[in-house]
Amino acid sequence: MKEIAERAGVHPSTVDKVVHHRVGVSDEVRARVQAIINELGYTPNPSGRVLQRQGKVYRISAILVQVDALPYLKKGIERGVKEQTGFDIEVSYAVTGFQEAKRQSEYIDKAINEQSDGIILSPINADCVRRAINRAADAGIPVITTDSDIAGSRRTCCVSIDSARASRIAGRLMGQFLNGNGKIAIISSAIETENNNYYVQMREQGFADFLKVEYPQIEIVSRVESFENPQITYEKTVQLLAEQPNLRGIYITCGGVAQVGRALIETGRANDVRVLCYEDYPEIVELMRQGVVDWTLGGEKDEQGALPVKLIMDQLVFGRKPVIDRIFTDIRILVKECFS
Repeated sequence: MKEIAERAGVHPSTVDKVVHHRVGVSDEVRARVQAIINELGYTPNPSGRVLQRQGKVYRISAILVQVDALPYLKKGIERGVKEQTGFDIEVSYAVTGFQEAKRQSEYIDKAINEQSDGIILSPINADCVRRAINRAADAGIPVITTDSDIAGSRRTCCVSIDSARASRIAGRLMGQFLNGNGKIAIISSAIETENNNYYVQMREQGFADFLKVEYPQIEIVSRVESFENPQITYEKTVQLLAEQPNLRGIYITCGGVAQVGRALIETGRANDVRVLCYEDYPEIVELMRQGVVDWTLGGEKDEQGALPVKLIMDQLVFGRKPVIDRIFTDIRILVKECFS
């Protein structure tokens, strides 16, 4: 690094900033230093970097949303911290309501002002959140989105299920089980894309588009907005079942499966309506054992919490940025027999 600094006519600290992709270097100087780095084939010594950072406390801000996935993401984050042996990592949590985009952007700005080393974010799909993510990127803070993504931002990477692919799998399962015809309903957190979960909206639209092509005799008679609120989910499901006596299927793109199951049981419709949802939370597994939920698509929420910690530490300690900007966890098609 000293040789690079001498050749470039800069201080060694400037070379360090370029090597570790930190701010505080002009584009002209960065380009000059990087050219010399490339010429010499210099790469940081991993062991040396680890030794250099021993004793440092890494502070990660986890900014999540109050939905069914929350405790499982937190559990995964804590596992991710434990797996980073030899490093002192402190995680601070901030949780917003489902559509509290402004509050989420304020939490991101707080993490920037407190000079957090990294941010793990379950993003709300809103412009104010995009701008806040971009401010974090400008400050040199890696932002890893988890459980969902947010288009148009400069986040570092996204760790989630492949919702586009999952929506097609869901469409195939529903279409085959209903033998290609019948009335169904979609329960989603919110219909509009703004101030919503981007991937939940993708799950809904991809499913509908797939059925339109592959199973045109299946009719989507209702789209229910739950706003990730348990009471609203229950009440709207009861109303849906009353209004649609011939309903044959329900596709749930978001949380609230327990409340949908409760409504089906209490109205005596559990045996008549096929239910497809996401994740294998304990309440969903119990509903599968009871025959209320027919299939679920598991997306490894624990891994969606743990992997962002590793990605942040890889960048901070070893200077390794993710080679791809989306990392998808496995999709598992689960039925009752998987839990018996």
